[in-house]
Amino acid sequence: MERPINQMRYYLKDEVVPHNKKDDCWVIIHRNIYDLTPMLKDRFDDWNRTLDYLVAHAGKDLTHLFHENGEPRTEISPSTGRPRVLFPPILEVAISEFCKTPGQMWSQDPFYHIGMVTKRARLIRIVNTLTAQTQYMTVCNEDSIYDIQQKYKERYNHHAGSYEWRKFSNGGKSCGVLDLNGTLDENGLTDDEDSNVELPPPSIWLYYTDDITIA
Repeated sequence: MERPINQMRYYLKDEVVPHNKKDDCWVIIHRNIYDLTPMLKDRFDDWNRTLDYLVAHAGKDLTHLFHENGEPRTEISPSTGRPRVLFPPILEVAISEFCKTPGQMWSQDPFYHIGMVTKRARLIRIVNTLTAQTQYMTVCNEDSIYDIQQKYKERYNHHAGSYEWRKFSNGGKSCGVLDLNGTLDENGLTDDEDSNVELPPPSIWLYYTDDITIA
């Protein structure tokens, strides 16, 4: 099956948190995720305390410090009576032109924008019919089946591409092929968000194809 065209990538908030270091720095602003690592690496030889302050906030949600359009929030300085930004690191920029979009603050720069935080996390169950193993996995509601397949491959099974990904419908009586371009909902794999009773998480069934060339 043809792979989908790359679109916006979605992340769980928990996936952003580990990127909290000087050489691996992500931040969240109004669900937008920015990878500031290129800017920080470009400043290794021109470091200052304000960049230390930025790294202290790596992996965190900075929404309260910015307007929805990415502009920094300000306050009036009690000493000068003039406005000042609430988050001084927004004034820092990369030195090299290839590490930024000229004239853009990093909170509005598409160069650093790598994705969005999901609107809703989803719990699913993936059943490997070859090994009889069941893996519960939290994914983004916006993820396509292909996205989920790649995440499962990275986290749990490097040979996930050697399996056919299927679903059961009609009360479990018929096995259907999943549309890799579609989301869980688009493939009919809904959960209990709008249900009056608690339902088990949707299940995806993996059938081994014995084809290592697609792993």
